[in-house]
Amino acid sequence: MADQILYNEAAPFERALAKAFTDALPVPIRDLLDPDRTPEAFLAFLAASESVDLWFADWPLARKRAMVRAARNGLAALKGTRAGPDAFIRFVDGVILDRISYPARFVLGRAKIGRTPIGHPPFTARYLVKVETFVPKRALVLGRGVLGRGVLRTPTREPLRRCLQALSASKGDATEYRADFAHRRVLRLDDAPSLDGGFRLGQFVNRTRL
Repeated sequence: MADQILYNEAAPFERALAKAFTDALPVPIRDLLDPDRTPEAFLAFLAASESVDLWFADWPLARKRAMVRAARNGLAALKGTRAGPDAFIRFVDGVILDRISYPARFVLGRAKIGRTPIGHPPFTARYLVKVETFVPKRALVLGRGVLGRGVLRTPTREPLRRCLQALSASKGDATEYRADFAHRRVLRLDDAPSLDGGFRLGQFVNRTRL
């Protein structure tokens, strides 16, 4: 509108300034601020504006949008709460199977020996985390590695590192925690397995408790 009342001799800077003051900007501001409609190139900037603490550039587009949406809906309010680790770790494909968090109530007559580890630091949460891992091609695996067939590569620890980063994002800066990723263990006799032949000693079973 403003550019229509300019005099004919207006300089280019004056015409550009008049266009900047117009109400009809050719920029879809509403779409740029919407995590479901903003272009992928703008998602990282939108995440920074929402103070997102957990972000990986190689995430799928849908997960990036979900993280920004969750941050806008109050994900940061869950930091330091019991629900916080679950809310953050799901973005890195992790699942918390069990936890020992503090302060924990001591119930006389119902306390289970061994539930609280001996020598464990006070007010330090423990988590049993399950996350899918994978072995890169030609990785060195004990008992299966063949020397001289190529460059040896160790199994990747990236899924574990991302779970630790998610747990850190869900906690306060001064909060300590420990994570256990051994979600499988060897079958024992005290598990009382059925004798129908479906189990054998030395077999690995799912672990659900710390």
